Amino acid sequence: MAENRRIHTDCEGFYRRDFLKAGALGLFGLSLTDLFRLKAQAGTTSQVKETATSVILVWLGGGPSHLDMWDLKPDAPEEIRGLFKPIPTNVTGIQISEHLPRLAQQTDKLCIIRSMTSPEAAHERGTHYMMTGYQPLPGFAVPGYGAVISKLKEQRSALPPYIAVPAPVAYGGGGFLGASLAPFSPGGNPASKNFKVRDLEPPKGVSFERVERRRSLREAVDSAFKKYEEGNPAAEAVDKFYTSAYNLMSSTDARAAFDLSNEPGKTRDAYQRNTFGQSCLLARRLVEAGVNFVTVSNGGWDNHNNIFSSLPGKLNAFDRTMATLIEDLSERGLLETTLVVAMGEFGRTPVINRNAGRDHHSRVFSIVLAGGGVQGGQVIGASDPLGTEPAETPVRPEDLSATLYQSLGIDYNEHLESPDGVRIVLSRGGRPIRGVLA
Repeated sequence: MAENRRIHTDCEGFYRRDFLKAGALGLFGLSLTDLFRLKAQAGTTSQVKETATSVILVWLGGGPSHLDMWDLKPDAPEEIRGLFKPIPTNVTGIQISEHLPRLAQQTDKLCIIRSMTSPEAAHERGTHYMMTGYQPLPGFAVPGYGAVISKLKEQRSALPPYIAVPAPVAYGGGGFLGASLAPFSPGGNPASKNFKVRDLEPPKGVSFERVERRRSLREAVDSAFKKYEEGNPAAEAVDKFYTSAYNLMSSTDARAAFDLSNEPGKTRDAYQRNTFGQSCLLARRLVEAGVNFVTVSNGGWDNHNNIFSSLPGKLNAFDRTMATLIEDLSERGLLETTLVVAMGEFGRTPVINRNAGRDHHSRVFSIVLAGGGVQGGQVIGASDPLGTEPAETPVRPEDLSATLYQSLGIDYNEHLESPDGVRIVLSRGGRPIRGVLA
């Protein structure tokens, strides 16, 4: 139960709940009906050949250590290489941490980028950069990837197109596009026996039959006033959001997507019956049901102290769940259309500090991609022998954003315009990472 109540924070006091106060759907007091009302007039477009229809972004908040996960340096001095050993994977020549043995057997499906680089080594600024592709701009709220994709891609089911489990990631909101494009968060812990999604059930004491009668009455009233409202965008938007909210509540498929009790116990066990494991299982169910973009938050990677005693358990849990997610998507035929991204805001310093930990390091770090047209079984880029700087093929967050958008069939040179008339390109100066997409 302690895990279920824990809210991860990092060394700068950057709480995930602070982000909720700053703009998440739930703490704006917005329900699903509000979400659909605000989203009603969002446009859609797709001009580029897509290799993916959905994204699962696994956010490793706090800054995971590239040197102890994906980019070990066994020949470096002791104060850099640490205590973990590299192990071979199922791809000849690629090695990763001994604490990721199951992912080592899925490496043929992974693209490990070892040359991510950013100037932002503070949690908030680094998170903003990685979640938007933009360095923070004072007074200007850039929308996150999920919000942009919700605006530009067609909604494929009665479910909201952008969902965050168990809670939204900072700076992944709608930005200047508005709260309508913020992620819907189901609320609660998917690992809880009492997990229920808010807004999928009628209010207490109201039956579905009563909801249907209310809808019929509203349609009758609307019909009477229709001729007076023709051409009124606000009235048309209200119609759309009520219809969308009703469709979600009344959709058997949409309601079933959130119901983890429909999964075999063996599958739930494979993902692990903890918050992260059941969140990843829910993410798989959601993309299977037609959701465009899902974020899964997994914080607690800010290892300034005792990294070699605290990290093994964290890595083992991550390894088991991520390997299960990749394998499950693959077996269901979903991996080829689902882009999976695992990343944090930066990496950790090569030199181990006096507290037996590693500090923030953004000059080079690693992220991992899989599925959605990504060519697996490869490493792109490299860090120098000490894991301090990119040695080849530096990759910036702008390049990651261009790759992500291109995989979804979105022109990364497309522009968005803020309510104040400021236009931004989706990926300013970015280019798709060469060799990632087939």
